[in-house]
Amino acid sequence: MTRLIRTYSLKIPQQKILHQQVDNLYELGKYSSQLLLERLWSEEWLDILDTSNTSSQTKKKKVFTIVGEKQVQLYSSNNQSIYLPSRIRRCIAEQVGRILRSQVIRRKCYYDVLRLVQQVGIEGNLDRLVQIIAQTLVIVEGKYYRRALIRQILRKFRKYHYRLGLDLTVLTTIPYTQMVKPTIWSFVLPFTSDDGQVIQQVWCNDIISIRLKVPKTKQPLTKKDWHWQEFTIKIPVKILQRVSTPTSKLHLPTLRVITLKGGLILPFLEYAWSFSSQPSIPLVDTRALATDLGVNNLTTSVICEAGSQLSRPLFWSAKKSILHKIEQHYNHIARIQRKLSHYPEFWIGQSKRVEERARLYRKLNRSRELILHLVSNHLLETALQWQCRTIILEDLRSYEPPKHKHKLSRKLSNWLRGSLYDLLVYKARRFGIRIKRVLAHWTSSYCPRCGQKGNKIRDPSSKIIFKKGRFFSCSLCHYSADRDYIGALNIYRMYQEQCKKRYNIQIAKPLSYMGIGIPCNRPPGVSGQVFLNG
Repeated sequence: MTRLIRTYSLKIPQQKILHQQVDNLYELGKYSSQLLLERLWSEEWLDILDTSNTSSQTKKKKVFTIVGEKQVQLYSSNNQSIYLPSRIRRCIAEQVGRILRSQVIRRKCYYDVLRLVQQVGIEGNLDRLVQIIAQTLVIVEGKYYRRALIRQILRKFRKYHYRLGLDLTVLTTIPYTQMVKPTIWSFVLPFTSDDGQVIQQVWCNDIISIRLKVPKTKQPLTKKDWHWQEFTIKIPVKILQRVSTPTSKLHLPTLRVITLKGGLILPFLEYAWSFSSQPSIPLVDTRALATDLGVNNLTTSVICEAGSQLSRPLFWSAKKSILHKIEQHYNHIARIQRKLSHYPEFWIGQSKRVEERARLYRKLNRSRELILHLVSNHLLETALQWQCRTIILEDLRSYEPPKHKHKLSRKLSNWLRGSLYDLLVYKARRFGIRIKRVLAHWTSSYCPRCGQKGNKIRDPSSKIIFKKGRFFSCSLCHYSADRDYIGALNIYRMYQEQCKKRYNIQIAKPLSYMGIGIPCNRPPGVSGQVFLNG
């Protein structure tokens, strides 16, 4: 039985007193969180939270139990102690602890980059330096870091080196907590499990009755300065239809402050409904769907099982109308950009052009999200048709589009994002499908039948070596196919190697072809609309 969660944001009613008191609570939480973060920002606390991630004893504990709610201290302008309820202190400690825990990975990347910088230096082309460090960490040490994070760290090193005149021997002595200073931009409440001390609610039909503990003043000094504020929120019909199931459970909300279009700031309650879903589709545990993500063909998939290929390659791409619409948005944005750069800043039409550009960017983002949903729906539908337990993707976290190739970079940025993996994981949980990522290096350069390194060719009939060819040819067994198809087969081979804790495609076991005919029929109720709404 799988437990799934859906999240919806509901706006707090437009009441002046209520909004003012909620703003007081938000400002108190944000200011006290910033003070606590500055007090705990040290290498010792990062080490404590790093060990708590891997320790079996503290892994199941909330972060506030490690930080401690007693460390939340806040004073007024007259140096008087501001009273905060214990549960709100716990929420503040939880948020600060999560921020510190998220900085652990960045700190590891900082010290890994600093270690390699001592060998390769920090001078020269920045993009080339980022590429060398990222490939060294992935191939040699098996560590995955975003290139944007590596570039950000290298820029800090260069800033200290060129502007302050510090050499590499001095940079190695600067700790991470001195190089980086985090800032809390927003506060959320609550992060922790609540038993009615801050938020109380009753769900009846389509109405949620809420009692929220808020301060009467901006600086509450005693317990009497806090009181319960009552209000009701009506659940929209569309949301009610999705969550009104016998197995659904309403969780306590998270208080957030969201900036809407036009700069309007409003408080929202982010609700989470959990429900149980029992997958009714039988899946084969050893069967996997290996997928190569491309540009011309968005996905190229093959079905594999126990070291054998079961299906022919399955090529898929979005409709040309969607891709054409994205190109139109880019061209329109480029025309507006030229007008903005041609006319002076005080031109009367500048504000209209800026608003139009923002509107086009919102349309562009919606088109990208549509492509993400279409790709994820297609992969899940194919996996269910072939009863695959696992979907294997290439790990693109360390990949960046090529420089000075704007059209290709635009196509890659339309859908090659980390949200595709997150979206697949979210949708696949409903059917019990696993999503795995493997190392993507050299997956389209080696023959999946014999393991020999091949060549890029322009055409399978001529087999003339071409640097930018879209086809692959093996010089040993003379096997040739589309490079996306070759990449999908090698992704499965790489998945088998990573299951054995090995990361070398050259020693991976060759793959044989064994067709089993057509897949099973589509299960009832499985469609792209179900995935999109789910």
